[in-house]
Amino acid sequence: MFRKALRLNLEMCPDFEVVAEADTGGAALAALATCRPDVVCLDVNLPDQNGVVLTGQLLAQQPGIKIIGLSAQSNFLVMKKMIDAGAQGYVEKVHAGRDIHTAIVAVCSDQFYLSPDVDANDAAELVAVALSKRHPICTGNQSDSPNL
Repeated sequence: MFRKALRLNLEMCPDFEVVAEADTGGAALAALATCRPDVVCLDVNLPDQNGVVLTGQLLAQQPGIKIIGLSAQSNFLVMKKMIDAGAQGYVEKVHAGRDIHTAIVAVCSDQFYLSPDVDANDAAELVAVALSKRHPICTGNQSDSPNL
């Protein structure tokens, strides 16, 4: 249900083209081989594997791809593991309708994106992790985001 709503949300933006969707990690890896997307919006909890492991596999298969982690929970350890694995953004599902467009624009501009509702203390540590990976920061509060 969430995946379909996300797809509809993204298809409403003329700057974005949804080229594939997958309901498992295996399907995501197979789709990546044929579709070559610029950005993957990745649920951290898939039926066949977790998003942290899949992030590493996707980046190994297509270096340079931008990955945005999506989760129903604001779990600091999961966010940190996703960023450590190479994700350039993290959006809480409850705010995906509001944040996903900004997150995609940010990661396409080689910035790190973190939903603005993440706890301030957690955000500070996550920003430090992102900076250690040399990603400029976009908190979603900037109005000068570049166009795709």
